Amino acid sequence: MPTATTKKKTAAGKKAARDAYCPHCHLLIERKVGAEWPREPLRCPHCRLLVGSGRARPTPSAEPGARGSAAGVFAHEAKRAGGDATTSKEEVCEAIRAVADAVGARPERLLMVDYQQRVSDDDDLPGLSEVFAAYGSWKRARRAAANSG
Repeated sequence: MPTATTKKKTAAGKKAARDAYCPHCHLLIERKVGAEWPREPLRCPHCRLLVGSGRARPTPSAEPGARGSAAGVFAHEAKRAGGDATTSKEEVCEAIRAVADAVGARPERLLMVDYQQRVSDDDDLPGLSEVFAAYGSWKRARRAAANSG
């Protein structure tokens, strides 16, 4: 007959798969990985900073300001990459409104990192470089999305 001690040993012996979040930008890197992930250092696909061996976080929670730091990295990369001039301003506004609605925020309050997380999962949304090509800044794009919707 199993005892409480036996159950604890069994539960502790199993390595539960968990999601891995970047310790810098706090965005999802990989789903259902082990606790000691990554096994060797790798670059975050979002902020491009190095994630050391076993340094991924199990939750997206962050210290105040950390997500803002990641947004600076995203903005710099998006401006450098240029953008697709074929994406209209209205398409950008629609995408911002859709993501804001999905995360439960007003378009003018949507965080760039929340938008980037959705873009990384949905190829139909315009990337940040396209947002910057259309509006020049994230703040102007958010304001336009809020005022045109």
